[in-house]
Amino acid sequence: MTDGWAALTAQEARRMWDDALARFDDGSPFQSLGWGEYQRKLGWEPVHYVHRAADGAISAMCLLLLRRYPAGIGFAWCVGGPVGDPAAWAQLRHAVRADLKLWHLYFRFRSDRPRRAGDIAVLQTKGWSPAAVRMGSSLSMALDLSASPDALLARVDAKWRRNLRLARKEDVVVEHDALVDPGELRALFAAMEQAKGLPELFSREKLAHLLAETGRSLVLVTCRDRCGTLIAARGAFRVGGRACDYFAAANAEGRRRRAAYLLLWELIGRCREAGIVDYDLGGIDPEANPGVYEFKRLTGATRVEFLGEWDWATSALLRRGFNELIRHRRTAKRLRAAVWPSQLAWRAWRAAAPLASAPCIAL
Repeated sequence: MTDGWAALTAQEARRMWDDALARFDDGSPFQSLGWGEYQRKLGWEPVHYVHRAADGAISAMCLLLLRRYPAGIGFAWCVGGPVGDPAAWAQLRHAVRADLKLWHLYFRFRSDRPRRAGDIAVLQTKGWSPAAVRMGSSLSMALDLSASPDALLARVDAKWRRNLRLARKEDVVVEHDALVDPGELRALFAAMEQAKGLPELFSREKLAHLLAETGRSLVLVTCRDRCGTLIAARGAFRVGGRACDYFAAANAEGRRRRAAYLLLWELIGRCREAGIVDYDLGGIDPEANPGVYEFKRLTGATRVEFLGEWDWATSALLRRGFNELIRHRRTAKRLRAAVWPSQLAWRAWRAAAPLASAPCIAL
């Protein structure tokens, strides 16, 4: 234990982590036990830290995702947290170095705590800096689910309500937390990626880990046509009274039937019934992605700004180096997105080429 922080054993985390996390107002689903186990399958080392006050009560928590590199270098990444008292967060980096025996450490977190001047002042005083290169947006849209279903629907824009009404008339079947084959879900994403010219968002392996490891943290709704074909799916992570949108996919049939409206409303209703009062619709970028922004805004959600991404390193050189790596990674993703449509066209041509050159067969 260093400065009040201590890492829990795997058994301790399984016993108490999510219950303790749910007691914090800024507790994020991306700090949940299930999220950590999912990330473990993706190559991260999850470490569960708690900070205790003098009376033994937990005053802060952090699900840390770690990657180790040669020469005792570590990259610590915290999604959605830390949670609790920001004044305690500074000591966490020292505890991590000591506990995990790291000579050098780059520590980055993305806090889903509302942005407040007081918290910013505390972080800057404690040596944290706003990340020079951001991995995502600190803007989001939040829905307050404490109102009645009728009151929630009344806040929705008339155009959005019309699409929902039309979607409800479609001959489809909506299922809650049903078993879904990862290959079937991957096919749904593939259809959406091809239609929108997107790079691969989830591999089949990643989807299999997501469904297998997240347990009760994942709230899933799916939509099938009357033949049983999966045409749309949407999932959110939850902990305590808070849920966050995580993924959504629909094929051409799902889009034609306006399944996005139906599934989001079903997911919101399911979360409300489970005691969720704060539903985060996920990051927005009104300029780069106005369509997604409008879809979320018209639900009656309120725009919020989170504390966002901050970092610290044992040296300025290490901090600059990791930020440059992140910058290059983001640039590579944008380039892949730009060339993906031409790659799809090339694959389609290659697949069709043998047919074009084959002799006609009279039937």
